[in-house]
Amino acid sequence: MKPWIIAVIFLLVLAGVAIASQRRGETHVLSEAKNSTQEKLVIYDVRTPEEYAAGHVENAYLLPLQDIQKGIRPAEPTDTAIGVYCRSGNRSREATEILRKAAYTNITDLGGIGDVQRHGYKLIR
Repeated sequence: MKPWIIAVIFLLVLAGVAIASQRRGETHVLSEAKNSTQEKLVIYDVRTPEEYAAGHVENAYLLPLQDIQKGIRPAEPTDTAIGVYCRSGNRSREATEILRKAAYTNITDLGGIGDVQRHGYKLIR
Protein backbone atom coordinates (compact mmCIF):
# COMPACT_ATOMS: atom_id res chain seq x y z
CA MET A 1 0.00 0.00 0.00
CA LYS A 2 1.15 3.53 -0.69
CA PRO A 3 2.27 5.58 2.33
CA TRP A 4 -0.30 8.33 1.75
CA ILE A 5 -3.16 5.78 1.79
CA ILE A 6 -1.90 4.40 5.10
CA ALA A 7 -1.71 7.95 6.49
CA VAL A 8 -5.29 8.70 5.39
CA ILE A 9 -6.60 5.46 6.94
CA PHE A 10 -4.72 6.22 10.15
CA LEU A 11 -6.23 9.72 10.33
CA LEU A 12 -9.74 8.36 9.71
CA VAL A 13 -9.36 5.78 12.48
CA LEU A 14 -7.98 8.44 14.83
CA ALA A 15 -10.90 10.74 14.03
CA GLY A 16 -13.37 7.91 14.66
CA VAL A 17 -11.84 7.17 18.06
CA ALA A 18 -11.97 10.85 19.01
CA ILE A 19 -15.64 11.15 17.98
CA ALA A 20 -16.62 7.98 19.88
CA SER A 21 -14.83 9.22 22.98
CA GLN A 22 -16.54 12.59 22.77
CA ARG A 23 -19.98 10.97 22.41
CA ARG A 24 -19.41 8.84 25.51
CA GLY A 25 -18.64 12.04 27.40
CA GLU A 26 -21.76 13.74 26.04
CA THR A 27 -23.93 10.81 27.14
CA HIS A 28 -22.52 11.07 30.65
CA VAL A 29 -23.13 14.83 30.74
CA LEU A 30 -26.69 14.39 29.44
CA SER A 31 -27.36 11.77 32.09
CA GLU A 32 -26.11 14.11 34.82
CA ALA A 33 -28.20 16.96 33.41
CA LYS A 34 -31.30 14.76 33.39
CA ASN A 35 -30.73 13.81 37.00
CA SER A 36 -30.25 17.41 38.13
CA THR A 37 -33.27 18.53 36.08
CA GLN A 38 -35.35 15.70 37.48
CA GLU A 39 -34.69 16.96 41.01
CA LYS A 40 -35.69 20.55 40.16
CA LEU A 41 -38.60 19.85 37.80
CA VAL A 42 -42.09 20.66 39.07
CA ILE A 43 -44.26 17.89 37.68
CA TYR A 44 -47.91 18.17 36.72
CA ASP A 45 -50.20 15.27 35.88
CA VAL A 46 -52.69 16.52 33.28
CA ARG A 47 -54.97 13.46 33.47
CA THR A 48 -58.35 13.32 35.21
CA PRO A 49 -58.69 13.23 39.01
CA GLU A 50 -59.77 9.57 38.75
CA GLU A 51 -56.64 8.64 36.77
CA TYR A 52 -54.46 10.56 39.22
CA ALA A 53 -56.06 8.77 42.20
CA ALA A 54 -55.39 5.38 40.58
CA GLY A 55 -51.65 6.12 40.43
CA HIS A 56 -49.40 9.07 39.74
CA VAL A 57 -45.76 10.10 39.75
CA GLU A 58 -44.42 10.85 43.23
CA ASN A 59 -44.68 14.57 44.07
CA ALA A 60 -46.71 15.31 40.93
CA TYR A 61 -49.47 17.88 41.17
CA LEU A 62 -52.82 17.31 39.51
CA LEU A 63 -53.78 19.89 36.89
CA PRO A 64 -56.17 18.27 34.40
CA LEU A 65 -55.94 19.30 30.77
CA GLN A 66 -59.58 20.40 30.93
CA ASP A 67 -58.63 22.95 33.60
CA ILE A 68 -55.66 24.16 31.56
CA GLN A 69 -58.00 24.58 28.57
CA LYS A 70 -60.24 26.73 30.81
CA GLY A 71 -57.33 29.02 31.69
CA ILE A 72 -56.13 27.56 34.99
CA ARG A 73 -52.33 27.71 35.15
CA PRO A 74 -49.58 26.27 37.36
CA ALA A 75 -48.92 28.31 40.50
CA GLU A 76 -45.19 28.63 39.69
CA PRO A 77 -43.64 31.58 37.87
CA THR A 78 -43.62 31.23 34.07
CA ASP A 79 -39.86 30.55 33.94
CA THR A 80 -40.01 27.60 36.39
CA ALA A 81 -38.91 24.21 35.04
CA ILE A 82 -42.20 22.36 34.68
CA GLY A 83 -42.84 18.88 33.30
CA VAL A 84 -46.25 17.58 32.29
CA TYR A 85 -47.38 14.02 31.64
CA CYS A 86 -50.59 12.10 30.97
CA ARG A 87 -51.52 8.53 30.08
CA SER A 88 -50.15 8.27 26.54
CA GLY A 89 -48.60 11.63 25.67
CA ASN A 90 -51.46 13.26 23.76
CA ARG A 91 -52.84 15.42 26.57
CA SER A 92 -49.36 16.35 27.79
CA ARG A 93 -48.48 17.53 24.28
CA GLU A 94 -51.60 19.71 24.16
CA ALA A 95 -50.99 21.03 27.69
CA THR A 96 -47.41 21.90 26.72
CA GLU A 97 -48.60 23.88 23.70
CA ILE A 98 -51.21 25.79 25.72
CA LEU A 99 -48.74 26.64 28.48
CA ARG A 100 -46.10 27.80 26.00
CA LYS A 101 -48.67 30.10 24.40
CA ALA A 102 -49.44 31.37 27.91
CA ALA A 103 -45.76 32.47 28.27
CA TYR A 104 -44.44 29.48 30.22
CA THR A 105 -40.90 29.29 28.91
CA ASN A 106 -39.48 26.17 30.53
CA ILE A 107 -42.07 23.44 29.86
CA THR A 108 -41.10 19.84 29.17
CA ASP A 109 -43.55 17.34 27.72
CA LEU A 110 -42.68 14.17 29.63
CA GLY A 111 -45.07 12.06 27.53
CA GLY A 112 -47.10 9.23 28.97
CA ILE A 113 -46.87 7.85 32.48
CA GLY A 114 -44.91 4.84 31.19
CA ASP A 115 -42.34 7.19 29.62
CA VAL A 116 -41.99 9.04 32.90
CA GLN A 117 -41.43 5.81 34.82
CA ARG A 118 -38.75 4.70 32.35
CA HIS A 119 -36.88 7.94 33.13
CA GLY A 120 -36.66 6.94 36.78
CA TYR A 121 -39.61 8.69 38.35
CA LYS A 122 -41.40 6.72 41.08
CA LEU A 123 -45.09 5.85 40.69
CA ILE A 124 -47.37 6.15 43.73
CA ARG A 125 -50.47 3.94 43.83
